[in-house]
Amino acid sequence: MKVPCCLVCQTRYDEEERVPLLLQCGHGFCKDCLSKMFSSCPDTTLVCPRCRHVTVVGNSVQALRKNFAVLALIHSSSNGVSSAAAANFDYDYTDDEDGDDDEDEDGDRRCARGSHTSSSGGCGPAIELAVHHDLKLVRRIGEGRQAGVQMWTAVIGGGGGRCRHRVAVKKVAVAEETSMDWVMGQLDNLRWASMWCRNVCTFHGAMKSEGTLCLVMDKCYGSVQSEMQRNEGRLTLEQILRYGADIARGVAELHAAGVVCMNLKPSNLLLDESGHAVVSDYGVAAILKKPSCRKARLECDTSRIHSCMECTMLSPHYAAPEAWEPVKKLLNPFWEDAIGISAESDAWSFGCTLVEMCTGSIPWAGLSTEEIYRAVIKTRKLPPQYASVVGVGIPRELWKMIGECLQFKSSKRPSFNSMLATFLRHLQEIPRSPPASPDNVLAKFSGSNATEPSPISKSEVFQGNPTLLHRLVSEGDVRGVRDLLQKASAGSDNSTILSLLEAQNADGQTALHLACRRGSAELVNSILEYQEANVDVLDKDGDPPLVFALVAGSPECVHALINRGANVRSRLREGFGPSVAHVCAYHGQPDCMRELLMAGADPNAVDEEGESVLHRAVAKKYTDCALVVLENGGSSSMCVLNSEKFTPLHLCVATWNVAVVRRWVEVATPEEIADAIDRPSPVGTALCMAASLKKDHEIGNLRSLECLVH
Repeated sequence: MKVPCCLVCQTRYDEEERVPLLLQCGHGFCKDCLSKMFSSCPDTTLVCPRCRHVTVVGNSVQALRKNFAVLALIHSSSNGVSSAAAANFDYDYTDDEDGDDDEDEDGDRRCARGSHTSSSGGCGPAIELAVHHDLKLVRRIGEGRQAGVQMWTAVIGGGGGRCRHRVAVKKVAVAEETSMDWVMGQLDNLRWASMWCRNVCTFHGAMKSEGTLCLVMDKCYGSVQSEMQRNEGRLTLEQILRYGADIARGVAELHAAGVVCMNLKPSNLLLDESGHAVVSDYGVAAILKKPSCRKARLECDTSRIHSCMECTMLSPHYAAPEAWEPVKKLLNPFWEDAIGISAESDAWSFGCTLVEMCTGSIPWAGLSTEEIYRAVIKTRKLPPQYASVVGVGIPRELWKMIGECLQFKSSKRPSFNSMLATFLRHLQEIPRSPPASPDNVLAKFSGSNATEPSPISKSEVFQGNPTLLHRLVSEGDVRGVRDLLQKASAGSDNSTILSLLEAQNADGQTALHLACRRGSAELVNSILEYQEANVDVLDKDGDPPLVFALVAGSPECVHALINRGANVRSRLREGFGPSVAHVCAYHGQPDCMRELLMAGADPNAVDEEGESVLHRAVAKKYTDCALVVLENGGSSSMCVLNSEKFTPLHLCVATWNVAVVRRWVEVATPEEIADAIDRPSPVGTALCMAASLKKDHEIGNLRSLECLVH
């Protein structure tokens, strides 16, 4: 039988406090929920939580009409009852009798269709744990940083097994001194607070099970971290902007609901079934912290109002300065139960997360917890990986925003609403591709549905509209770009074509910059047909179009720029930064690297930090790129020491990169080999390092030693 339940509280209707009432828009909710919402309204109106339509209520929700169609369902045991009014409600499909497997699967599908309120944008239906009490853990998928924390995939159901949901469960061991009533109450408050937030992974509540708590949430389809690993540690600019906008929107709405996330990092930023990023594990750290902490202030009556790094077990790589230890006064009185940690702390964590999304490297990688503490609190340094974000094809406004997130004073960090606006501004410059579907394929080849590009009038060209070319390039309209440039170049006066090609957007980027960022050889060649195009023009960050082509990984664009005389030996940041070969190695583009080196780029160039091109490629584990450098004259840089006194050979041994060592031995001179082997690092020579590495990598160590000895 279909048992109707309220969309807000997910509780079954009855004829008393949970009686179903209709708003003027036709959506219905239980009397208890409407009463709570109406009590917080400043006037006699009530906004529908679902469609935002305003209903004039009067003095009490008692004046609203009852939904008699739903009341009839409560009394009826018939499975065939349906009505137009009842379609506005969620249903909990149950069955008192066991059915076969096909019926169970059909029940799954119906139950998945029955709810439209998942705050994770389609990640799963809202589930009432009071009804779905049968929880079965299926497979363990990970462990938390804190001992006794495990992540599982699970199936939850109720009512005889007809209603089943695939969910994710965070299983947490609870200490004996923990007040379970307080914890369960706080978790229920968290569920209510986050219920209407978008771009968050729906939290359905908690269940007690043999000394542990099972936190039930939507099952998602990967994470930002797994997406980075799938792409060899990298994300495209479009992914960074798209995921960044999703996350900023989710956190902004959580903050508006009074929830501080506290645990933003790539592994907690999940992907729903439509590929959107959703925030998970929000607000839980403050509730499940250690009952007692040595840093808790003596003047506090209870440890519940204390939050610090130690008791919340946050990851040190993403923790804000104020999260490391309690401060002497409440920084933000708006947030309850928070001393030091506040909404601004999430901005720091998000900044560290963005650094990792842009570079592929964990902030503060290689440092111990104590070393990170000294760097963040004592010396107030930024993560060293942040320097790699600046001037490598990332928009100026974006990397400046990341730097603002990493301000030591929390009041100077940007809000998530302002960060969302930044992401959306830059996303507007990237065309949104339609999803792949048969409909799109038919539309592409259908004469009746196809639309020709709008013709460009001469008047529009010669009115001096410099942004028109930028717009066409951003849309990927090759034909439009060619038509525009052809019309602008007609006649003896070249001022019009020059103004189009020299025009710069807010970031100082020309149309050629944008064409290279898209990695479109057709667009680049269309622009380079005209001698007025400047291949070495710099944007506000000092980046030429060649840098954008390297970041996009397009050897065709790189080749076209080189043929027009692009400077392959140029350095960024007014000549004091990395070379373009460093940028290519950082992004791991072997084909582009080959084009650069064959055109005369220096394979042994050293940047301001003492790192060679080979350092960059080996450190990022881009073996193919490192091999190209070695095969094109870069073998001598294997003995170059960087600022940390490590050579590329030391890094090869530390990362068990036998392929690079073997190829280097083949192409290097005996003098170069002897020089590199004898260079000591802080932990010894390359031979000593290879001999002392962990036994788990014994085969790789032996091969490295064999290459070096012979």
